[in-house]
Amino acid sequence: MPTEIEAVLEGLCAEANNNVEARLRAIHKIIKGFKRNHVDLTAPNLINALGSLGISMSKSSIYNKRVRGKDNPYRVLVDAWHEDINDAKLKRADTNAKCDFTIMTSEDYASIQSDVVKFKIQNMYSELKSARHQINLLKDINALPLIEEKDDTLRFHKDEKSVALSETKSSVDASLNNYEAHIDVLEEFLAGNSKLSFDDEGGLVASKGIRKGDALSDIELQHALIAALDVMKR
Repeated sequence: MPTEIEAVLEGLCAEANNNVEARLRAIHKIIKGFKRNHVDLTAPNLINALGSLGISMSKSSIYNKRVRGKDNPYRVLVDAWHEDINDAKLKRADTNAKCDFTIMTSEDYASIQSDVVKFKIQNMYSELKSARHQINLLKDINALPLIEEKDDTLRFHKDEKSVALSETKSSVDASLNNYEAHIDVLEEFLAGNSKLSFDDEGGLVASKGIRKGDALSDIELQHALIAALDVMKR
């Protein structure tokens, strides 16, 4: 029983003269070989293959949709082959998707004739399953929160950044009650220094050029300001 492509070919040949028929059959034979050998069906490949058979054809003579008001028989045949090849690719992809090549079944083991090879494959597959299991465990562990022990309590954090923020906040909280030290820091800051001072309206201004990284205050200024805000909010 002729295939769908062969039916298309015979229908085209029935309406063609001898010269066109010969070219159609040559194109059919070439593309059939392309499909069998997994060669891409492109215009250059097809034209070069025809040339090797002594048939000279241009790209336009093959790929123009219409010739003298009629469908171009060469284009009809090539389009039919394109559709056939694409359908075959989809079927292969669907078959591969349904077949899990990472799972060994009893039928797979039974197909191995050598007992030695079968034993080696079984060991390798067992190691593969073990490695997969360990990878899955690591993924689960990585998704778990980080635990910080603080004052007989446990704190759970999503990531290391959350832990760092918690430690910073704890450091600030611990210094909030050191009001005398904070007052000294604020008074020293308000008095100004060689780099900073306040203008007549109370705005902070630079006394001279400031370089990147220059220290502009006592190291505890941030804690002192936070403590002051905490008192004012009460």
